[in-house]
Amino acid sequence: MLRRFKSDIILHIQKNITLYLVVLFAILTGIASGIFTASSMTNDQKLALGNYLEGFFQQNTHEPINRTMVFWQSLKQNLQSSFLIWLAGLILFGIPFIFFFVGIRSFFIGFAFGFLLDRYRVGGFLFALLCILPQTFIFLIGFLLTGVVAMEHSLDRFKKRKLTLPKEQLKKETLSYTLKTLALFVFLTIGSLLEAYITPAFFDLFGWVFN
Repeated sequence: MLRRFKSDIILHIQKNITLYLVVLFAILTGIASGIFTASSMTNDQKLALGNYLEGFFQQNTHEPINRTMVFWQSLKQNLQSSFLIWLAGLILFGIPFIFFFVGIRSFFIGFAFGFLLDRYRVGGFLFALLCILPQTFIFLIGFLLTGVVAMEHSLDRFKKRKLTLPKEQLKKETLSYTLKTLALFVFLTIGSLLEAYITPAFFDLFGWVFN
């Protein structure tokens, strides 16, 4: 079964290699834009954001992090992004919107990394590596696949726009597309769990960075 699953993934990538490259480009563009924006902030803006982060970590040295709230906040963000990408996949000309939504999600990831590296240098790099990168890796894979599935469905609808398809077939295709998106959202939930319940355990190691 595992061999068949791997085979299906390889076939899907080969079949949709162009879409994978397009979504990957959207992700890289978003990350690069986020890093550039973080580095372009004024000193006052960097100072204000740095003070907020330092206040947050100092507060959590005395009070435990509300992991449940972090989890639901992360889940809400992933749900919003997944829903917008799914919705764009239902549109005939949805590919530009999918590109935009994936890029926006990647922008915030790039901004976080860019700011930490720019302001905290080695300490920020180590913090990002241990406390942000693990769940980010899951999020990027999840949104890469979600974007490809959405583009594939939108492109398929565009190709069939002049055909009169039975309602049952349309319902079946939409249901299949929706279930794929839901499955990928479940995958994204793993990242939210990691973000809320695993990575905060390492925060105490980086008190020297944010003091």
